[in-house]
Amino acid sequence: MRKSSVLLLFLAVSLTSLAQTASDLENNKQVARQFFEVLDQGKLEKYAESHAPDFVAHGSTDDATLDEDMAAAREERKAMPDMRMTVNQMIAERDLVAVHWTVAGTNTQAGMGFPATGKKIKVSGMTLFRFRAGKIIEEWSAWNMLSVLKQAGLYPPQP
Repeated sequence: MRKSSVLLLFLAVSLTSLAQTASDLENNKQVARQFFEVLDQGKLEKYAESHAPDFVAHGSTDDATLDEDMAAAREERKAMPDMRMTVNQMIAERDLVAVHWTVAGTNTQAGMGFPATGKKIKVSGMTLFRFRAGKIIEEWSAWNMLSVLKQAGLYPPQP
């Protein structure tokens, strides 16, 4: 009798834990989706609402703080004022949310260290977010920068 009671208690706790995890996953996906809506709509004043204060964006060579990441987003929006972000796919597991996205816009202003070219740019990429207490704490992103440079007319043609 005691073994079956312990087993039932364990099962009840496990099911509750799974339900809570599913809820956390959905909440994290919603925060990620809202963040991409902020980027899409250019409402950068709301950028930090989805991030933890000690957020870190991991780059290929350097890491960035929340303030540095927000400054980079402002530069991207400056370079492409008509920038649109689309979430193509989203997957969540444990404390992670992976987002496959597409960004498109016209490079009508100088920004991100590049001159204005008037060229349309469209590129897809992926971002992996780590969450803590419903906020984005870490980010890793990958996209094809060579494609961006070529579309903007900034990559010199081969001789």
